[in-house]
Amino acid sequence: MNNTTRFALKFLAVIAIAAASSNAHAQSMKKAENSKGMAKQMTKKMSSDMAMTAPISRAYLNNNNIPSSGVALEGYCPVAYFAANKPLMGKPEFASDYKEVTYYFVSAGAKALFDKEPQKYVPAYGGWCALGMAVGDKFPVDPTAFKIVDGKLHLFLKNKNVDALALWNKGDSKEYVAKAAAHWAKVNKK
Repeated sequence: MNNTTRFALKFLAVIAIAAASSNAHAQSMKKAENSKGMAKQMTKKMSSDMAMTAPISRAYLNNNNIPSSGVALEGYCPVAYFAANKPLMGKPEFASDYKEVTYYFVSAGAKALFDKEPQKYVPAYGGWCALGMAVGDKFPVDPTAFKIVDGKLHLFLKNKNVDALALWNKGDSKEYVAKAAAHWAKVNKK
């Protein structure tokens, strides 16, 4: 088993453990770290558990990660990640739709930049966790956990148990980008 496979299995196991709601379930998840087949089962179970508890979402609208509010990036301005190098909350009065997805902006100027060249500012992989894409799955994101990689906005899962950006930074960014892009190409065809 190569290092990338071990990392992917470990990442999936960590995600599944974070989603576990009972001590018994968490213990069974830890045992699954050693089995690739079990890791895939955990991912399916986690997706199923999340679907049962999550609010109604447009998450699969053109394969984009859209929260139940219907506003991409939970309302953060996609231009601000580039211009200010930090997430800034957008305002509904400065909204634009791109490919049926609504984005909010901090100002009319930010909206104009986006409207002129939206592909430059929309998040990579439809707004799904970049590391999740690299390991072949879709994971939700914390829009404040981000990194600009090769001129594209990459978002990451972050909660009390998992910091996907920190894991990404410890690995090979070029390899992750290649794997994430390959998986996104498969996912985005559906």
